[in-house]
Amino acid sequence: MNAVLRQKLAGFRAQIAGQTAPYRARYEALQPREQTLVSIAAVMVIVALLYSAIWQPIVHHRQQLASELQSARAVAGSLAQAEFDVRSASPLSAPLVGSDVSLLTAVDQAAKNGTLKKPPARLQPDGDNQARIWFEDVEFDVLLRWMNELQTRYGVRIEVADIERQPTPGLVNARLAVVRAP
Repeated sequence: MNAVLRQKLAGFRAQIAGQTAPYRARYEALQPREQTLVSIAAVMVIVALLYSAIWQPIVHHRQQLASELQSARAVAGSLAQAEFDVRSASPLSAPLVGSDVSLLTAVDQAAKNGTLKKPPARLQPDGDNQARIWFEDVEFDVLLRWMNELQTRYGVRIEVADIERQPTPGLVNARLAVVRAP
């Protein structure tokens, strides 16, 4: 088998030698100085081909992977932050205030914790388990977060919410009727 391989290899060499014979004859006809220049040029062409065909695609692919990794890390960081936000906002992380706290105390505590950034304009009790609350010029998204906190942490249900848009974008006036189960 080794002899068959040698025979095929010899045939391949002969074929290449036959195809390159005219070029070799022209090269050998050149002056030694010209041969040196042609050899240097050939080496430079081979290096340029290797660079553009092998090295440059590898570097480009590596940069692309690094960019994708950075993007994936940014997404993972965003997901971790979102998970933290969800866990901190969930009712499991904020214990439900006991029934020994009155409705007005629960509303007052929810307003003071900093979510609203301002106290209600008016707070009117309507019995032990009901109240009416008025807000003026409060941010809409902050009001919604506060309403969610009031329901999930303090067990206060919003029965009626009348919200009016104000001329300033994002600000609203709101009248709420809240109830707390006895």
